[in-house]
Amino acid sequence: MKKLVLFITMLSLFMATSLTADAHPGRLDSNGGHNCSAKSKAKGLCSGYHYHNKGNEVVPSTNVNQKTPTTKSTPEPVLTTVDVYINKVKQYYNPSAYIKNGTTLVPMKAIFVSLGATVTYDNATKKVTAYKDSKKIVIGVGNKNAYVNSNGSTTTIKLNHAAEIYKGTTMVPLRFVSEALGANITFDDAVFITTK
Repeated sequence: MKKLVLFITMLSLFMATSLTADAHPGRLDSNGGHNCSAKSKAKGLCSGYHYHNKGNEVVPSTNVNQKTPTTKSTPEPVLTTVDVYINKVKQYYNPSAYIKNGTTLVPMKAIFVSLGATVTYDNATKKVTAYKDSKKIVIGVGNKNAYVNSNGSTTTIKLNHAAEIYKGTTMVPLRFVSEALGANITFDDAVFITTK
């Protein structure tokens, strides 16, 4: 009985070790894959170039003749969310305001409405237009130029970050929006906006 238990234990250890060992050590290229050997192809184990995950799991490529992956997915950048307060009242936006490349971006419609403006969006041109009092503000998605028309005079403002779409919402630089609507901004672990 002891010999049987010892045999089963050793067999289990051997199986666990073989399952976690890297497949084909020294044969994987910089992409983590390799071409099958003639023996492996003959045995039907693989059909060409493929990748390996942990252990011996084979992940076939989409093109068996290719030596590098067709696409490499770019991970989404990690965004730091930031709280926004308007006249000392915390705002709850969905999606939340976030900092990207040193710029605080906020959901355009929500921030404009919070600051008392009305908003329209032209899906064909991907432009957002906001109106407050005698001001008209126009921002295009992907464009670093914004336009402010006040009393018949148009000013072009160069943005440090273009408006972008995030989770189906147009996000715009907070500083520009607030200043274009005549509000003051301060930063102290959160964004504080004070309307005039």
